[in-house]
Amino acid sequence: MRLSAPRPPARVWIEVLRKIVPVLDEARVHDVILFGSQSMSVYMQRALASKDLDLIAPGVAINSLEKLADALAEMSSQRPTYDQYVGEYLGRRYPVSHIYLKHKDGFPFVLEFFDTFLGYPATKLAPFLSIKDKWGLSLQVPTPEAIIATRLAFRPPERITPTNAMRLNRFIRRTRKVDWSEVNAFIEEFKLRSLVLENIDALRSKHISITGTSKIT
Repeated sequence: MRLSAPRPPARVWIEVLRKIVPVLDEARVHDVILFGSQSMSVYMQRALASKDLDLIAPGVAINSLEKLADALAEMSSQRPTYDQYVGEYLGRRYPVSHIYLKHKDGFPFVLEFFDTFLGYPATKLAPFLSIKDKWGLSLQVPTPEAIIATRLAFRPPERITPTNAMRLNRFIRRTRKVDWSEVNAFIEEFKLRSLVLENIDALRSKHISITGTSKIT
């Protein structure tokens, strides 16, 4: 059996985030949103380990990637590389950029910059965002309810893994007062209901449950 590589500790992606935020600002890439499991960490006492850093960053261009690669070079054992492509998500235009680096502590690490959210303009997320001060930064992040909705909407074939289910349950318990009407509002706004219900059923078949999902209507 092939074992997967260990996730870099949270300090790695936090160090990367601190490095790139001022560079993005200087490159006039504004309205950046911290996403993925990293956005969960903003609300938690202990940040989660992660092998990548997910950001919704409209307007990231090749010259921006070059500046970011320059800034990250000092924490990488080799020159960071990058790419940019435009795919599609359910027929919607879906530009994504990446920077790949080998952290000086030996961990491979990827930064992902999404121009849109699932092909929708990032501005559509505005009602579901919050500003949080964390790690010496002022960060724009999804609300806890939006995070829960996005974590429930992982697409096939992987869907929600047992590890992600465990993390999500921990996050929900940490949040304590989840407004499930807001979770439902996010699911409705981005047409994710069928996918979320399929994922909940798939977990149930594995005898895994997510706290509170009985309130998904």
